[in-house]
Amino acid sequence: MNFSTFKIASIDRIIAHEIHAKTEEKDAIAKTNSALLRFKKAEKDILVDRILGALKNTTKTFQLDYEDKSEDSIYHLLKTIKKQTDKQFISSSISLANSLADAHFRTKIPGGYCLIGNGVTSTNRFFLFIIKAELQEVFNVNNNELTLIKDVFLSPAKDFYKIGFFVEGGNSFIPFMYDDQFSLQKKDLTEYFYGTFLGLTTDKNDRLKAKNFYEDTKVFIEANVDDVHDRLGLIKALNVLYREDTKGLISPKEFSDQYFEGELKAKFEKKIVNERYPLSFTKDISLIESRLELQRISIPLAYTMTIVGSTSELDSLEIIEGPSKQTIKELEPQINKGQIRKMVIVKQT
Repeated sequence: MNFSTFKIASIDRIIAHEIHAKTEEKDAIAKTNSALLRFKKAEKDILVDRILGALKNTTKTFQLDYEDKSEDSIYHLLKTIKKQTDKQFISSSISLANSLADAHFRTKIPGGYCLIGNGVTSTNRFFLFIIKAELQEVFNVNNNELTLIKDVFLSPAKDFYKIGFFVEGGNSFIPFMYDDQFSLQKKDLTEYFYGTFLGLTTDKNDRLKAKNFYEDTKVFIEANVDDVHDRLGLIKALNVLYREDTKGLISPKEFSDQYFEGELKAKFEKKIVNERYPLSFTKDISLIESRLELQRISIPLAYTMTIVGSTSELDSLEIIEGPSKQTIKELEPQINKGQIRKMVIVKQT
């Protein structure tokens, strides 16, 4: 779904519950409300802006898929939510808040507010949203009114929240999740929220798969290939697969067959292919495009030295280990002709 042109026509009802985090002495609990929030147009407009701003953030919002389709799941709830009366909606929201509290199985998961609401888009599509605002100063529920604290949007901690967003699409609802704490260095979204609570899975999201397969494979090569030249060659092959291959699909098994052999191939297929990426997936490099242009090459010495540069620069990198007099003699004409732009010499300690 393209959220760049997505518009929310109205938010029709919303309720807020509090989640008290798990402590060493007590499990997490939900302090629930039994009435819908009253909110003015100004607060509603800001809430709409926050939701739209989150959904349009392509590096933190992902379309997921349903894993839990049991009778107690959100997937099952969505079949009836559109026709629910306010009383039924409140009851469902209380169940959701309790489920969210149950998902707080670690003391490190912070408490906060759970805001649940529904509305319609500009194309008259019904949607349900669930916001977990991890910092309680984001919203202040006072006398059952949603009052935005002044200057909250100037706070450096304003973005600690997650959104589950479900919008009508055909005969079902398409699930999305926004995770403010997801970064290009993380491998996954926050699991307690999308998995344990929302019953969703990231396994079918090709943007995440493409990013993670690249990083997992690069880490595997650097950890298991001792010869520097072989390591550089394999990383270059991985970059070519992502930057130049025109098939539009990435097959981890095909990459293994083409570039690995023997024990290394068996290890790669066991740890990477079979356990994590058994199927091909669409090549979507949007999450790692900049990383493909800036490469890091690790050279194991008595310590680890890392060379960082653009892909084009590192493609011309040559590492000569234990150079002999003959090697130096062969390099001399290239040096005299200016064909060697830079040399790095590592002396014996």
